[in-house]
Amino acid sequence: MFYEYFTNIYREEPMLCFCDRDKDLEPGIRYGPVIRDIYIIDCCTGGYGSVIINGNEFKVKAGDCYILLPHDIIIHTADEVEPRRGVWCAVNGARIGRDLVRAGITSQNPFAPAEAFEEICGFVEQMVQMRDDADPGAELRRTACVYGVMGALLRYSEVESDKKLWIQKAISMMETHYHQPLNVMEIAAEVGLERSYFSTIFKSQTGLSPHEYLTALRIKKACTLMEQDELSVAETAASVGLDPQNFARLFKREIGITPREYKKQIFNT
Repeated sequence: MFYEYFTNIYREEPMLCFCDRDKDLEPGIRYGPVIRDIYIIDCCTGGYGSVIINGNEFKVKAGDCYILLPHDIIIHTADEVEPRRGVWCAVNGARIGRDLVRAGITSQNPFAPAEAFEEICGFVEQMVQMRDDADPGAELRRTACVYGVMGALLRYSEVESDKKLWIQKAISMMETHYHQPLNVMEIAAEVGLERSYFSTIFKSQTGLSPHEYLTALRIKKACTLMEQDELSVAETAASVGLDPQNFARLFKREIGITPREYKKQIFNT
């Protein structure tokens, strides 16, 4: 299998050009220098070696996945005792370049996060297994695997700018809709993330789960309302989107005293 990618170098969406397993490499073999017009995603499943990118050497071992960029000068080497082995694919498409930038992949930082290795390697293995399939849906399945690789890469990469934007959007939604029956699933959907992943990055950025943050925000707003002495405790709870029956318990957990004790402290009654 070899796709005619030369006429598609500037296409927008990802495309699989070629994929294969490393053959039995001779100990100490050196390949290159070579310059490519496509992206190479290489997963090392055993042995050792190195890849030299524009003169900078990066050691490679089992469990490493690295991405080579177009137009870089590349040299591959294999260990003299235990040559590296693995699976790899060649892909192109303008979107891949943008996603790699978001993931922080550069010529100076070519490695995917270690946590993403198994998932990425699994997708590349699937490409190799179906590379000679010729049925009408084969290209779509192969392309789906390319998307899977990029999705795994972005999932485990520290895309800090995106994370901050997601969290800011989520907090803004909480600030605006805290008085409504809002839940974590709705917030995650508004941000555009799967619920469990959203909860993970939210806690990593704020120190609190989305539910804990929303509850603390509601209690803070309740304190402000009670300082005005215009609403009853039950009315205050309903005004901030909390069940009046659970309000006292949640309030004491956050503030350390009950709502009635809080009002007494404020108004000295």
